[in-house]
Amino acid sequence: MRRGRRFRLFTAIFLALLLASPSLPSLARRPTQGEDAAARLLARMPPAARVGQLFVVTFPGTEIEEGTDIYQLIVEERIGGVLLTPENGNIVNQGNTPLQVATLTNGLQRLAWEASQKPIDLGPSEEGGATLSPFVPLFIAIKGGGIEDPYTDPISGTTPLPPPMALGATWDPANAQTVGAILGQELNRLGINLLLGPSLDVLNTPRPGTPADLGVRSFGGDPYWVSQMGKAYIQGVHEGSTGRVAVIPGHFPGLGAADRPLTEEVSTVQKSLEQLKQIELAPFFAATGAEEPLAQPDGLLVSHIRYRGFQGNIYASTKPVSFDPQALQQLMALPELAPWREAGGLTVADELGVRAVRRFYDPTEQSFNGLRVARDAFVAGNDLLILSHFASTDDWETHFENVRTTIAFFREKYATDPTFQAWVDQAVLRILRLKLRLYGDPFTLSDVQVDLEALPEEVGQQAEQLAAIAQAAVTLLSPLSPDLRPPPPAADEQIVIFTDDRQVALCAGCPPTYVIPPTLLEETLVRLYGPQATDQVSPGRVLSFTFSDLLDYLSAPTPPTEESATPTPPHPVEAALEQADWVLFAMLDVTDQVPTSTAVRRFLAEQADLLKDKRVVVFAFGAPYYLDTTEIAKLSAYFGLYGHTPPFVEAAARALFDEFPFTGASPVSIASLNYDLIVQTQPDPDQEIHIYYQVGEEPVESTEGTPQPPEIFQGDTLRLRTSVILDRNGHPVPDGTPVEFIFTYPQEGLEHTVQVTTQDGVAETAITLDRVGQLQISVRAEPHPRTVGLEMEIREGEPAVIVTVPPTPTQIPPTPTPTVSPSIEATPTPESATPQPGGTTAAGGTGPGGRDLALGLGSALLVAFVGYLSSWAVRRDPVGSLRVGLWSIAGGLMGYIGLATDLPWAAWTRQHAGGWSAALAALLGAVPLMVLSLIAVSLGGSRIDTTEVQRTQRDL
Repeated sequence: MRRGRRFRLFTAIFLALLLASPSLPSLARRPTQGEDAAARLLARMPPAARVGQLFVVTFPGTEIEEGTDIYQLIVEERIGGVLLTPENGNIVNQGNTPLQVATLTNGLQRLAWEASQKPIDLGPSEEGGATLSPFVPLFIAIKGGGIEDPYTDPISGTTPLPPPMALGATWDPANAQTVGAILGQELNRLGINLLLGPSLDVLNTPRPGTPADLGVRSFGGDPYWVSQMGKAYIQGVHEGSTGRVAVIPGHFPGLGAADRPLTEEVSTVQKSLEQLKQIELAPFFAATGAEEPLAQPDGLLVSHIRYRGFQGNIYASTKPVSFDPQALQQLMALPELAPWREAGGLTVADELGVRAVRRFYDPTEQSFNGLRVARDAFVAGNDLLILSHFASTDDWETHFENVRTTIAFFREKYATDPTFQAWVDQAVLRILRLKLRLYGDPFTLSDVQVDLEALPEEVGQQAEQLAAIAQAAVTLLSPLSPDLRPPPPAADEQIVIFTDDRQVALCAGCPPTYVIPPTLLEETLVRLYGPQATDQVSPGRVLSFTFSDLLDYLSAPTPPTEESATPTPPHPVEAALEQADWVLFAMLDVTDQVPTSTAVRRFLAEQADLLKDKRVVVFAFGAPYYLDTTEIAKLSAYFGLYGHTPPFVEAAARALFDEFPFTGASPVSIASLNYDLIVQTQPDPDQEIHIYYQVGEEPVESTEGTPQPPEIFQGDTLRLRTSVILDRNGHPVPDGTPVEFIFTYPQEGLEHTVQVTTQDGVAETAITLDRVGQLQISVRAEPHPRTVGLEMEIREGEPAVIVTVPPTPTQIPPTPTPTVSPSIEATPTPESATPQPGGTTAAGGTGPGGRDLALGLGSALLVAFVGYLSSWAVRRDPVGSLRVGLWSIAGGLMGYIGLATDLPWAAWTRQHAGGWSAALAALLGAVPLMVLSLIAVSLGGSRIDTTEVQRTQRDL
């Protein structure tokens, strides 16, 4: 009997808790098939093969035959991958480069397969002798998406892609997705499966002319827009490669505030973790937490950067994050990153042999302890280690010796240190899961080999898609209005062009080539507007010079002024300038490393008199912030292009002839133009912001100025949203932009403001219509003035009348006489990289009305009835059962009062229950007291422990 009574008691309690629970927690995630396959694969791998998976190694040239160092590392050491770079000669950017690269990747993967057919020597410290290891494909990595040099093509013959800043200037993530898809498709066709990129660095403070200048390698200076572009780029790579290219964006946790070049010296940034969350970390949070799985990165490229004040103490500095276990683990444990990390997100230590690392470990640069560097990076929490430049000199023999010594040390530690062994197994398990996502289970050689014959049709054929992106990026930086720029050149006008003539070597041993060929802009103008086209440009009236020619002219000695029998002929540049009607400059970034890059600035400072009555136009094919205010004032027009490839040169020519509207806008601040990105991304004060309302499931949008009779009654909840709020550049404001909804009751002199934040440019909130009379609903988004969007008349027992008011600015009314009324708060917005909009809230000092009272009381009575029956089933004691019912009613009333007095949890209740919030509040108050009452009745009779009740009351 007692056992049956207890069973009924616990059944009743379980049902009561089930009734009170607003939602059930999701079940723990079961291991996926890929995870099971990875665990099985790991179990079959001998220790030496497991250790080898941790390393990605660089090597010289393209020779991979038996006897080469890279052959030995793949076949004997079982390394996990290789990094291909033009400077190491792996990519020979001459001739048919795509075929050369695809042939190399096929050969490398075949070596990995052949290694699996040979027994692996376990070594003297491991038992069992030699054994076979299963075939595991190599990671074949390449830098891209802003990680690489912006002025070199990693692989000639592929589609020349725009740099990140050019995509940022379009303010359209779809363009980033398109470019990512092109890159992903072509990398997959070449057999490259690991992309070190894109860059998610936020360039919030440009540093023109300094070695740490990121230039066009960043999407921009706003964390929200860098997040949007980065997610779209990552998704594009995954889609274009059909999931066969892993994406590892950098430079985690953010390089935008660094004041030293990443490869030359470890930068120290004075920022706390909380400050990093607001800017540098925001794009990484957004990407790893993206709702679209394809937009999530497969790993993060951990950079060599240190922080002062990381944990709040401004006097304490971390080691570089890539070598600091405490800092890196603290970052990975953040709630924004922990779920991604637990789901298999990879951490990849950036190149461990660059000069910055060597100088950090030995400022004299006399020695390099590669073993210690690799160990520190792994112990810090990096899964994959890139062993590049892994020596104190450029000697490849020393590099390979250090690599082999490091792998041998890791093998020894694996065999003797159980903790180290567990770390290795965890890292290798993540690596195997990623490789299984790329190629499926089981691994086969045919799956990782690419079709060489299909390359001509699949690689380098998508340049036409980029013309529209290049035009969308074009920005008229000065003058501010297109109406103020000069008309296009006429056929009889003389045009003189000066082009930055810097050259780069596209590979080791390749001859230098121009970043922008000196005559490319001239040839483009003639092709588009010459005699064979519109005949607006005469080929004989266009002259091209280089920046070197211009500097030669500026540095030439001044000819003597005395008359002579044989006058000195003028310098060709001077003669051309004297006859010119138009002077065009095609410039890249300005840097001390390229002396000729200063030609434009020097010319504007020294020879401005030659430009009198001439139209001077500068095309910035790099970042747009290298000219100062005085220099820009001497120009007729200043265009930002952000990219140097032929599509951008053609876009510059078309911009000169005004062929398309200039919709691009700089994604970074430009101090010389007083262009502040924070100001530009604020709501445009001149726009119209509409307020739309919704009752039930379907939105109702009223016609301006026309009263509508929707079925809205007193006590209903009215959900409100704004139209898309645009910034000063005409794009949706970033997520998290604060917006105020203002609720005014003119007849009562009451006014209440609810602040929420935007998502996708829209702000939302809600109000319970429990007052009778007039109600005005206004919206304000600083610096946009307050505008009245809705006016309504709420009538008792009749449908409310709502009028949508044309959104014209209104003056803020004087502060009304203070009236005692319950305070209302918006739902708190969680602190995250992408803030969510505020939740439903009551407004204007309004509390629950008669309908809510009936719902609350009814819910309490329902719980009381359930409690009474449950108690009667346990003890059949009428007094105890009655007390259970009364305590349930008391708890329900306490919950209802908490809603009415707007306790902190009240906003959450309104957001999730809407018009049923009073019922939910009563349930949340009644059920706990009912449960306690049932326990007390079952264990000790009808008396209730008042201490427990008081504690429950305090909790409520």
